[in-house]
Amino acid sequence: MITFWIFAVVMMLIALVFLLRPLLLELNKNDIDRSAQNAAITKERLDELKTELEQGTISQTEFEQTKDELEHALINDVDESFIKSNSANNKYFTRLARYILIIGIPVISVGFYSYLGQPALIEGAKKHTAVPVGHASGEKNKELPSVEEMVARLVEKLKETPDNAEGWFMLARSYMSMNRYKEAIAALEKTNKLNPDNPTVMLRYADALIMQNGGKISGKPFDLIKRAVEIKPDHPTGLWLIGMGYEEQGEYQKAISYWNLLLPLLKDNQSIDEVNNLIRSAKSKVGISMSENSTVAVARSKKKAEISLKVKVSLAQSMLNKVSIDDTVFIFAKAVSGPPMPLAVVRKQVKDLPLQVTLDDSMAMLPDMKLSSFDKVNVTARVSISGKPLLQKGDLYSEEKSIKLPYAGSINIEIDTLAD
Repeated sequence: MITFWIFAVVMMLIALVFLLRPLLLELNKNDIDRSAQNAAITKERLDELKTELEQGTISQTEFEQTKDELEHALINDVDESFIKSNSANNKYFTRLARYILIIGIPVISVGFYSYLGQPALIEGAKKHTAVPVGHASGEKNKELPSVEEMVARLVEKLKETPDNAEGWFMLARSYMSMNRYKEAIAALEKTNKLNPDNPTVMLRYADALIMQNGGKISGKPFDLIKRAVEIKPDHPTGLWLIGMGYEEQGEYQKAISYWNLLLPLLKDNQSIDEVNNLIRSAKSKVGISMSENSTVAVARSKKKAEISLKVKVSLAQSMLNKVSIDDTVFIFAKAVSGPPMPLAVVRKQVKDLPLQVTLDDSMAMLPDMKLSSFDKVNVTARVSISGKPLLQKGDLYSEEKSIKLPYAGSINIEIDTLAD
């Protein structure tokens, strides 16, 4: 029996060492605003996600999924932040906790053993406390708040801080994930007033209106989309949606132009394929409308067909060891005298080389910036290691070839120079 009690005392002392160690280190962790840190970290990560999306590093789907995960985690932490407060008596409570642990654990342990230490009572306690399989996990799950509960809490917090634009935006996104579009629109309208001229907010607002309107873009949603693209012309979501809006209105050429502007910003193959399918569909509709138009329209169509360039692109043997097969290849034409923005661009990969592509007016980056608008253009090709359209160190490129339009021959280009 003595051996048992010595063993029991040693075990209690070991337990006390582990429990008291954080308190004895005098690390006043209560002074750390954990919620503020989490909010700052989350905001920083969201900014990084936005930058990655705009640069085409991640797809729209990956962006939405990751952002939802961050926001749900932050909602959980918001609730904690409202119930925690800094106390001036932290040291007092720390000392009190020490005394309670030092005295309480031995007393409680001995008391429980005195009550449950006999085998008969232990067996009785087991029978009395038997729990069906799965019950314990069920109770644990009940402690976790549902999405509806977290949203309700966030609503209550926003009543206390009605000028919190990020909170309203988070609430709107939560409503969108629950398909509660009416409430999402109200939250986004509030967000838009608190944070005006924010392309991301305006595009999300437009998306909510589109969903409520059964997928129709015309009207207020399209006005929001055009304004967002006006503020940020290289916003991938904005370019995608404005193309959809023009397609809905039957302005297929404008839709194609904006989607061609979007293509160089995309990196994942799935998104690129989707946009290319949209472009092909719009081109087929343009062809149908042209064939049904007057002879003047047909003549114009033939004239545009003449303004196209056949380009053969290859990679120099000496550069094969400087690229990977999945690196991005851009082939484009720019005006010799005019703005630096490409008039037509095609995006491929190194594994597609050598290849032949055709540059034409349907690939215009902007509606009024087409091959047919200029008499002379420079044609070139580039391997982008980063996947970005702008030339960077480590990229490979070809010599520019000046071509007078119209041009019926084939243009041969070799990518053979490394950017320093």
